[in-house]
Amino acid sequence: MAQFNANLGPLRFSFEWRLTLLTLTLIPLLLSLGFWQLERADEKRLLAQRYQERAGLPPLSAQELQDLLNTTPRERWFELIADRSIFVDGRIDPDRYVLIDNQTRNGQFGYDVVVFVETNTLWVPVNLGWMAGDPARRTLPQPRLRDGSRQVSGRVYLPSSAPYMLVDPAPVTSLPSVVQRLQTDMIDADALFDSRRQLLPVEIRIKGNDPLALQADWPVVNQSPAKHTGYAVQWFTMCAVLLLAFIFGSSNLWSLVRRRSTAP
Repeated sequence: MAQFNANLGPLRFSFEWRLTLLTLTLIPLLLSLGFWQLERADEKRLLAQRYQERAGLPPLSAQELQDLLNTTPRERWFELIADRSIFVDGRIDPDRYVLIDNQTRNGQFGYDVVVFVETNTLWVPVNLGWMAGDPARRTLPQPRLRDGSRQVSGRVYLPSSAPYMLVDPAPVTSLPSVVQRLQTDMIDADALFDSRRQLLPVEIRIKGNDPLALQADWPVVNQSPAKHTGYAVQWFTMCAVLLLAFIFGSSNLWSLVRRRSTAP
């Protein structure tokens, strides 16, 4: 068994190469995971701060939002537009909606229900919230949507990163329909909607106190900054334990400590 020996006064080291290699591999990995969690905690703090700041801004109309999107580069949409309050004056067609699959609340399977509100110039996708589904997937829920004109209040939802999907999304060519994620660029607007109106390219999440809301308890962040910080502490603790175990296992340090503690 190949070993490397070294002495520092009374302290003797004997490094077994495989154990040393494993330790030197794991320590940077554990440290990087810890710092990554700290970065995630900072990101979540910024998201929560931005949400609070934009809660104080006056709400936009749907057309004002569309004009803002038209004059803002897409790569800056999240930075400038996410979480802005919005109100939509229009008509809801109860036959035009999509169900977003694989949504859970308190461990129960269900769907998010997205309707398309018709305004004078736009079709606006509005997520009404969650409703329970059939866990066996034998049937789809039938949301009871009221036809007619009304005002809907909500917030602009833009994901902070591209969603991970196992398969490429299929184009939406009929309504109602079931989708894995709401992607407006995959909706055949020319076939499904009045061509005189544009399809707003972002999702509006209804406010929980709106009369049309289903279960619309949208979290500001999916995990709190404190939880990410706790994960970071766990990774750093594992790193420290591994390093101490390696040092004590590869040296006579424990014997020296015990000898000093028992010396008269």
